[in-house]
Amino acid sequence: MDLKGKVVLVTGAGRGIGRAVALAFAFEGAKLALVGRTKKYLTDVQKELKELGVPSAVLPGDVSDEGAVSRVVAAAEQQLGPVDVLVNNAGVYVAAPIEKMDTMVFDRVIAVNLRGPFLMSRAVLPGMRARRRGHIVNIASTAGRRGFAGGGAYCASKFALAGLSESMMYEVRASDVRVSVVYPSTVATDLVRKAGMTFDEKKAIQPEDVAAGIVALVKMDDRALVKGLEIWQTNP
Repeated sequence: MDLKGKVVLVTGAGRGIGRAVALAFAFEGAKLALVGRTKKYLTDVQKELKELGVPSAVLPGDVSDEGAVSRVVAAAEQQLGPVDVLVNNAGVYVAAPIEKMDTMVFDRVIAVNLRGPFLMSRAVLPGMRARRRGHIVNIASTAGRRGFAGGGAYCASKFALAGLSESMMYEVRASDVRVSVVYPSTVATDLVRKAGMTFDEKKAIQPEDVAAGIVALVKMDDRALVKGLEIWQTNP
């Protein structure tokens, strides 16, 4: 897909991987719809995009809220045009043994990491199918391939996202719409740092690495589809 002038909607766009994804698409000439819960972070990214001469829209909203999703997608299309690329990046991480996991916390992880991509995808798919073009990229995790102690809620959400994505892919292929899942390993973000994970900052995958992989997937000729992409650091 030629990205010049295309509309890319990124959730969780204010920080970390989302910010890096927005900037990477901006360098390709795309227009950016920035979605996230904290307006300040989105506005900060918009300032960076403005310096690059890239049109953008700041669209605060909770991806797990059905009404909010309808509003942000409608606003994105009104301000920038039909959504060509959706990057479902927004996510939360909580670690706890199953017997100690609070029900409300579990529900929140599932709501953001699974319900959010479902709602966002459902909102943009009719237009993509009608135009016979579009690409949805769901950012999962290597925790969506293999579980780990304490990761029950998070792993469940990411395993489920992979299943949702594959089913969606089979549903929309005939309409020339692509669906891909990206499975990053540990990425050096504030989310990971706040979770208390230890990693070597110099060797760790950076948000820009994940963003580069996503842009490469979307730039492929429309006849080709990558279902899943795992990203690991070279030397742990």
